[in-house]
Amino acid sequence: MAYTYKVYGTGDVDNAVNNYNRVASSAPTYADSYDTRQARRQADNYANSYTDKINKGYTSRYKGTIDELANQYQKNKFDWTPENSSEYQQAKEKYTREGKVAQENVQGSYAANTGGYSNTYSQAAGQKAFGEYMDELANKVPTLKNEAYKSYQQQQEDTLNRIGVLQNLDNTQYQRYRDSVTDDYDFMTYYENKYGTSKGLDMSNFQNELAHWQTQMSAAQSNLSDIRSLAEAQYEHNTLSADTRSSIDSQRRQSDAYYNYLNSQVKIK
Repeated sequence: MAYTYKVYGTGDVDNAVNNYNRVASSAPTYADSYDTRQARRQADNYANSYTDKINKGYTSRYKGTIDELANQYQKNKFDWTPENSSEYQQAKEKYTREGKVAQENVQGSYAANTGGYSNTYSQAAGQKAFGEYMDELANKVPTLKNEAYKSYQQQQEDTLNRIGVLQNLDNTQYQRYRDSVTDDYDFMTYYENKYGTSKGLDMSNFQNELAHWQTQMSAAQSNLSDIRSLAEAQYEHNTLSADTRSSIDSQRRQSDAYYNYLNSQVKIK
């Protein structure tokens, strides 16, 4: 079989250059994938929310009322006296009025029996009747004071109960705030990890694409270099004299013949 030589010219060089430029222009560029961008966005959102909540801190909607009730509880002292008791004053007015009526009735009764003349005895009897009403009024003081103290205790207990209810509501609200902060931190950590994993996968894929492109680029560059060298050699061959080209072609034919001979010997063996 005769060995033939391919003749390379400017057309082959142009094709090699075009192929080189095509490969060069297709160089891969890195870009985050959709999953990576989403993970980054979510991580940033939760990080901002977490930081904002930490900086603002917890704000209680019940603290003002709790402080007001606590102050009221501490200042509310039991200081009952007959003079500042409306119940006592009402009883005093009632017993005084009724006592005077009783006094007048007794004195009137004695005056009727004595022909309308008042005497020391009738005055004493009337005063005694009035005094009995005042004694009844005095006897009511412990009862009124005890009732006032019970009312005071109930009022204090009601205040404490209100404070307790509000504190429970405040604790519940604070726990919700803490849960919200913890959730933001946990989600921030989750998406940071997800972002790191997705980013690493993107970089690995990019490195593989880059290595493949570099292989293609190296092949295109070698091909271009080889074709240019062959084309230049062909050009130089074409510019030689006819005798020189004939000599080179003769050597090539001899080489072809020798190659064919060796090839036939290999086949025989």
